[in-house]
Amino acid sequence: MELEYNLHLEPFVFCCLHSNPFKDDDVVMAFKEQEGMTYIVLQTRAEALGIDFEQSWAWIRVETPTALDATGITAHIAALLSKHQIPCNVVAAFHHDHLFVPFQAAKKALEVLNG
Repeated sequence: MELEYNLHLEPFVFCCLHSNPFKDDDVVMAFKEQEGMTYIVLQTRAEALGIDFEQSWAWIRVETPTALDATGITAHIAALLSKHQIPCNVVAAFHHDHLFVPFQAAKKALEVLNG
């Protein structure tokens, strides 16, 4: 499976909140869960607002367009990264998949994905 990737250089964070302190342009992703809203934002924005977070993440965008009904893309990516003990959170959007790996593992993850 030939996929192309793009690494964003800034660190991002996941935070779960009950109210939204962010501007629309700050939010990469928001998802409503029973426990609260999950937001993915630049670490600098969370820090500026005094919002707690547990870890910094690197955002790797799958540049190759992916379909919501495609089979095996997430499994393929997870298999590559898991061989190198790199955790990955995948967000599937309409046109592309987006990978969030621990920030300190970003360059290694990109090397692994690019084979």
